[in-house]
Amino acid sequence: MPDDYHPPMPPRNPEDIDLGAIKADLEFLIERVVRLPTRKEQALKPLYVMVGSAGIVIGWLELFWRHCL
Repeated sequence: MPDDYHPPMPPRNPEDIDLGAIKADLEFLIERVVRLPTRKEQALKPLYVMVGSAGIVIGWLELFWRHCL
């Protein structure tokens, strides 16, 4: 290794670490992860969008066909 290598971060002093802030951050992240949708909900959402869009298009075509032609 070259002599001018410096580690990305210097070692921290254990007395300077704020464990309360770390705990608060972890609790916040845990709350956010718990509120994430499940895989089943994520898998069905595109299906709902496709079926809803197809329904809107079919409804629009029916209205157009019956009233404009």
